[in-house]
Amino acid sequence: MRPRSAGRKQSKAGFTLIEVILVAVIIVLIGGIAIPNLSGSYRGAKLRSAASNIERIGRYGRGMSILREEPLTMVIDTERQLIYLGAAKQTATETSDGELDQEVLKRLGYIDGESSVEDPGIEKEISRPFPDGIIVDRFETETARLGADEIIYLIHFYPNGQCEGFELTLVDRADRKMQLESDPVSGKIFSYFEQ
Repeated sequence: MRPRSAGRKQSKAGFTLIEVILVAVIIVLIGGIAIPNLSGSYRGAKLRSAASNIERIGRYGRGMSILREEPLTMVIDTERQLIYLGAAKQTATETSDGELDQEVLKRLGYIDGESSVEDPGIEKEISRPFPDGIIVDRFETETARLGADEIIYLIHFYPNGQCEGFELTLVDRADRKMQLESDPVSGKIFSYFEQ
């Protein structure tokens, strides 16, 4: 008996060099198309994040101001990189809450140093981070116009559902700008990229 493979050549299993090169070219083409699209989605992410945080805290502030029937204030603190909301701090009373007042300790000399951040007098109820590398370029309300040199920006929400009308421009390191505006009557905040 003859072996089965004696009459024909044995084929070797595997890929040819052309097949491997073709697969490599296809992978490079797909990567060349997909990577720029993915990197473009991160463009302006910090701006969108900052605007989204301001909008969310604004919505929450408007709703809580209506429910509690008291004014609330949103604070954009660029030095501490924090956005927070709360009511005005209560003034000191004759009763003690059992906690040490840090300002009194500083004044008496028990704690060294001076606070570098100005205090807007607002209790922190809810807070979100203000992304690094974002600058408040312009902040206008009905009564004030502030520039990038300020540290604290305040937005007031009232118990009737209204808020202080404002326009706010955020700028990132790549000079992209996002504009935030509020409707003073409805208290809603809108954002969009500036062209």
